[in-house]
Amino acid sequence: MAFLDNSGDIILDAVLTDVGRKRLAAGNGSFSVSKFALGDDEIDYSLYRNSNSTEGSHPSGSAYYDLNILQTPVLEAFTNSSSVLKARLVSYSQADLLYLPVIKNNDKVSPTVDKAASSITANGGIPEGGYLVGVGRTTCDPSTFKSDADKVSPFRTRTGLICGDRGFALDGQFVCLDQGLDNTTLSPAALLGSSESGLVETQYMVELDNRLAQVLSLDGSAVARPTFVDDDNIASYFFSLNLNQNYFAKPRGKATIEPFDVVPDRENPANTFSVIGDSNGVRIVVRDKKNDTSNDFSITVGETSDIFSFNFKVENIKILPGTYEVVVSQKLISRFTSKNRDLTYFIALEPDSTFG
Repeated sequence: MAFLDNSGDIILDAVLTDVGRKRLAAGNGSFSVSKFALGDDEIDYSLYRNSNSTEGSHPSGSAYYDLNILQTPVLEAFTNSSSVLKARLVSYSQADLLYLPVIKNNDKVSPTVDKAASSITANGGIPEGGYLVGVGRTTCDPSTFKSDADKVSPFRTRTGLICGDRGFALDGQFVCLDQGLDNTTLSPAALLGSSESGLVETQYMVELDNRLAQVLSLDGSAVARPTFVDDDNIASYFFSLNLNQNYFAKPRGKATIEPFDVVPDRENPANTFSVIGDSNGVRIVVRDKKNDTSNDFSITVGETSDIFSFNFKVENIKILPGTYEVVVSQKLISRFTSKNRDLTYFIALEPDSTFG
């Protein structure tokens, strides 16, 4: 592996993945380039020299704003796609997306080792947000740790401990990964959106070093079989919500894992959804009108020469996610008409709404 000199023309350096090379070598016609991936792992976008740059705009003009980026040395392509492409480029047709979903470890359902009140974690050396893995029966058996000094040890409390021994696998923690929007400005109902948005994942690929770990179902009844193992001993597993439900958590009979804290101030939650028009434009605001210290969130969505405030109770807005055409009447009633399906809602406005 080496760096490529990119000081001149743009370089396109492409190689086949391990799977592609295997199919090409088979010589049976199974090799066909049907898709490719682009990534920007090596790009430092702070090098873009426009008026917002700390160095100021490029002296030669806008055609040179991206010159530093284009001349950044890039890594020579190599065959392990999971190593060279950590952040793949994606395209979305929706122009109104404010946030993109992430996959994040849910340490509220399965606490990490830094949550343990232990001298082991206090002495350092334990990565925040990680787990200890007991690889044998001795370290997985809590009866091994009987002294008073062991009472707060993660090997005894199981806080942040993944038990690698099959006999104790269900007694320790597990890695619980949630998908969603990692912000506190949206309601829980909006965290994942709808299946129409294309942002809800139902299939996942998990890659592990096959020499060190395997994937076990939540009930401990099955060890997943990898789809394939490459020549670096990296095992790839594919899980589908519809086909592999025993690998998707449904605690206490619920359909989904409980989300992270989604309301930053539970004592003063926002309870009013308002559409406000004034000299600053048209804004959507979520707030508690009766409490100046409550949480609020606003976003500008247009311009207007009128002054108005259309107020709704948050609890009254119970609609399916999607795109709607909204009409508001001075008789304090609104009509939400879906642009995606044959669906219409009529929602009352609050009496303190104003129409200019």
